[in-house]
Amino acid sequence: MQRPPSAKQEVSSSPQSSHGLIVRGTEWGRFAPMTIVLLLTFLAYIDTLWFKFIYDDRALILHNYFIRSWSYLPRYFAVHAWAVDATTGLGNYYRPLLFPWLRINFLLFGLEPAGWHLFSVVAHVGVTLLVYVLSVKLLGDPLTALAAAAIFGLHPVHIEAVAWVSGSSESVLALLLISSFLCFLNSRTRPGRANNWLAASLLLYALAMLFKETALVLPLIIFVTEWCRPREDLEATERLRTRHFRRSLLAATPYLLLTIPYLCARVVALKSFQHPASNVPVTAVFWTWPSLLWFYIQHLLWPIGLSGFYDLTYVVHPSFSRVFLPGVGVALIAFGLYWWGRHSRQAVLATAWMLLPLLPVLNIQVFGDGNFAHDRYLYLPSVGFSMLVALGLRRVEVGRRSVFGRPATQTVLILVLSSVLGFGTVSESLTYSSDARFYARCYVTAPHNDTVKANYASILGEQGRSEEALRLLQEILTRHPESSSVNYNVGYTYYRMGNLDEARRHLTRAIQLNPQDAEGFFYLGLTQLKMGHVDEAALDVRKAVAINPHADNYHFALGVIFKLQGNLAAALEEFRAELALNPNHSAARAQIEQLERLQATPATAESPPPDSHSTRVPAQR
Repeated sequence: MQRPPSAKQEVSSSPQSSHGLIVRGTEWGRFAPMTIVLLLTFLAYIDTLWFKFIYDDRALILHNYFIRSWSYLPRYFAVHAWAVDATTGLGNYYRPLLFPWLRINFLLFGLEPAGWHLFSVVAHVGVTLLVYVLSVKLLGDPLTALAAAAIFGLHPVHIEAVAWVSGSSESVLALLLISSFLCFLNSRTRPGRANNWLAASLLLYALAMLFKETALVLPLIIFVTEWCRPREDLEATERLRTRHFRRSLLAATPYLLLTIPYLCARVVALKSFQHPASNVPVTAVFWTWPSLLWFYIQHLLWPIGLSGFYDLTYVVHPSFSRVFLPGVGVALIAFGLYWWGRHSRQAVLATAWMLLPLLPVLNIQVFGDGNFAHDRYLYLPSVGFSMLVALGLRRVEVGRRSVFGRPATQTVLILVLSSVLGFGTVSESLTYSSDARFYARCYVTAPHNDTVKANYASILGEQGRSEEALRLLQEILTRHPESSSVNYNVGYTYYRMGNLDEARRHLTRAIQLNPQDAEGFFYLGLTQLKMGHVDEAALDVRKAVAINPHADNYHFALGVIFKLQGNLAAALEEFRAELALNPNHSAARAQIEQLERLQATPATAESPPPDSHSTRVPAQR
């Protein structure tokens, strides 16, 4: 393979030697362009500050007892990220630092979504600034770096990661990972404090790994970066190339060594490195890659009609349209990048930042069918994509007029592209304003996705459109009669409709299929209570509490049942347990005050129905 050109053949990587951006003699001239890019990025997402919590925000924020107290801190490192959902057994996501991030947000903003959204947008703006710094170092031209930052900051493909609060983990990961890489670069270019920069880089890498698994690609990026460092010996012998390979590997070695204890902790917490979420054969993974990669290429190049879910499923049986055609498209893109990389070291580095962060999401066996393609997975890869587009724009030199010392055509193209991307971001982001809009869009883009159907049915039920909701759920139940979650959702819908016999039948089936379904036991208990079977209700709700003692309203419902049974002491204990978990539960507080007044008397006041205070929405599993 031909070695990339030396530094003499490329634009200098020193910002001081670049042309066309800095207005000399004024500090404002130095920072004004990037300041404008950051301001536009913030304004593109300013509407999200009024958005609600949606989708997984309910489980990770609204009903996540882990973030309500620092006493759970040791558990953050011992469980998978979805351990907050008692119905979830084994998991694939070891992200212990995700909980402290959520905890800090909770301390600052409580359950008011505006503050959470503000943090998400600020994190994205911060990443946009780091993309500029990274691009200056790798591409060697502030104007090209400015274009890369503008493309990254305003690209609509980031809507899921920014407008959806739970998606902000992508931005935080990027902050840590890019910062770690920049510290690594400083350790190579500032020998006087190399050890300090390397230590900072390793610390940030450790934090990034503990935040999200994608960080594991950093050693590969560092290896490629070292391998592409300019060398004078362009016609090096095999011996010199081997020596350079060893030096590149040596640069990545501290990061590889730091990865080992992380992997050990991951295996202990997850009880394995990973747990496949589907039983598809390995061959299906390979057959699915062409359509998946083409999906990502399309969304980077043409980010229109974005959604939280798409009808992209495993390709078990290869076909012309799902394997060959997308495979040809991917091959052509790959060949173009290969050809470009042979002539440009900067293109190689940008390609590494685009392709290597995609490697973890190609392990699609850990995702369920129809749930392995999401726009948020493009957040980090789009850093490299933005640099590639900026490099391409730098080659456009039409006309003699110049702006900031560069051809005016380049500036015009950057402005037009940024405007189009920004407009797309503003218009497309409305999808994430509420659960109703989110699932309505998802149902349009993924009408055959059962997860989407189940969640959309839940929203229809909340809107009082129970018959429509039941129709969708029955379609899923016909195909998956042995699914605990589907039976649960059908039962819950019947419960809301007042059809208690059908509700009891399906909820009973749900807990038979999954004896750890706390929500199933909980609503079965409420169904029994409405049918007048108080003792049976007590057994079911007590089982729900035993499975998930931290769930909202479980203790309150059990307290109401104990009160109906005349067991005031046990009822008072349950109401106090509910208030300890949720200090804002006014109904529990009122019951406590009432029972404390009645402790000395045998009479008790009539209790309200437990579900009248329930704010919990059934989890769509």
